[in-house]
Amino acid sequence: MRKLALVAALGLACTTVSVPAMAADDPSQCTWAVSKVPAPSGYDPAFTRVKGTDSHGNYAGTSRRPGTNTNDVVLWTNGQPHVVQELAHLGGLEVRGENSAGTVLVSGRIPGQQRLLVLLYSGGHQGTGTITELVAPEGYQLSAPDTLNERGDVLGGAVRLADGASVGLVWSTVAAAPRIIERSDGIPEDLDDDGTVLLRRDGGGYLWRDGQLTRLADEGRQIYPQAIRGGKVVGYRLDGSWPSSQSLLWDSNGNVQNIQDGGTAYAVNAGGLITGERSDIMGRASVWRDTAFQSELPYPDGVTGVFELFVVGNDDSLFSHAYSHGPLRWTCA
Repeated sequence: MRKLALVAALGLACTTVSVPAMAADDPSQCTWAVSKVPAPSGYDPAFTRVKGTDSHGNYAGTSRRPGTNTNDVVLWTNGQPHVVQELAHLGGLEVRGENSAGTVLVSGRIPGQQRLLVLLYSGGHQGTGTITELVAPEGYQLSAPDTLNERGDVLGGAVRLADGASVGLVWSTVAAAPRIIERSDGIPEDLDDDGTVLLRRDGGGYLWRDGQLTRLADEGRQIYPQAIRGGKVVGYRLDGSWPSSQSLLWDSNGNVQNIQDGGTAYAVNAGGLITGERSDIMGRASVWRDTAFQSELPYPDGVTGVFELFVVGNDDSLFSHAYSHGPLRWTCA
């Protein structure tokens, strides 16, 4: 699950597991290229967002339906957008992620009803897709989905009807029923491919594995863990006066390292490619490989800043949004 943060440029998941596309052979020699992602015909790029990718050149997101305040789900197949008509009868549509099998996690509501729907939409890049609804355990009401992983597990949230308590839910492909994470353990932030859940609690972070907690090292300071993939957690801490900050990388045991010349870190893929802001919390959007700085990201002409809500594919493709310009895609060549 990615939290939204705004970057100002200064100075400038599924039922089967699929093997992701390979990244560049030598990422240290990568040259990043940026391009604009087209909106569907008649839709406004400014209200179009990419929220997931299958790491095979296809991706998924939303765009505001013309003349309305509601979104449609959009799939880009080989770079070309098409609106998913099978979901167009729903309101409040949001895409929460996509895995390498091309399964898209979607939330929405039936107009006139308050019940939230959590849906998996699979096969849409090949034609008419299949919709699978995820349901809450008895005695719970769904509040929001967060993300899905490569094997098809889904992380979300719910409210327990008996006492009104908010909890985390994990729908696992290797468990018979959804697993419940109590708020006393932490607030779910992200889900790794092996089912490990990244939690935030009391200014710190934890890894939840089948009910067992591992604390992320914090050196006595408040930390902001953001994402987990392949056993690696990324985030940041604030240092002194704003906007001073330091991005951080934790391993699966909770040990921490500073990321070279990193101000923030918001997303990471299975190969250790990290996106964040360079130097401090207001720095230019940049990329790292594990703790090593790689490059600042180029912007198209006329673009001076992007949202730090990056989607990072396992093929090292990157997606974000440039204010009124619309969604952007970066590739490594």
